[in-house]
Amino acid sequence: MVLNPPAYYVVYGFKMVDSELMGTMTDERKRDTRGQYAKETTDDDILAAIRESEFPAVTARWVADTVEMERPSAHRRLEVLHEDGEVERGKLSPRVVIWWIPENE
Repeated sequence: MVLNPPAYYVVYGFKMVDSELMGTMTDERKRDTRGQYAKETTDDDILAAIRESEFPAVTARWVADTVEMERPSAHRRLEVLHEDGEVERGKLSPRVVIWWIPENE
C-alpha cells in the first residue's frame, strides 16, 4: 500500500504533521559557516564572568546562571576550556566540581 498524503501534510519521522505546524517546529538559531549552531555565549563571556566573580572558584551552575545558558552546556564548555588550559578544575565531592582561572606564572 502506498501512502499519498495530501499536499498540505508533510511526513515528519513516522507522524503526519500539518505543514503549518511544521513551520513552528523549525529551529531559528543561527548557524556558523560549517552549518553548526553558532554559539551565542562565547568562551570570552564565560572567562570574563569567572574573572569578575566575587568567588575564587565557581560551579557550572553558577556559570550557567550568570551567562544565561543551560547547566549541561556550561559544563561542556568549561570542560573544553579546561582541555585548552584556560581554566582549572577540582572535585569537592563526586558530584561537585569547581572551576577557576589559573594564575599566570
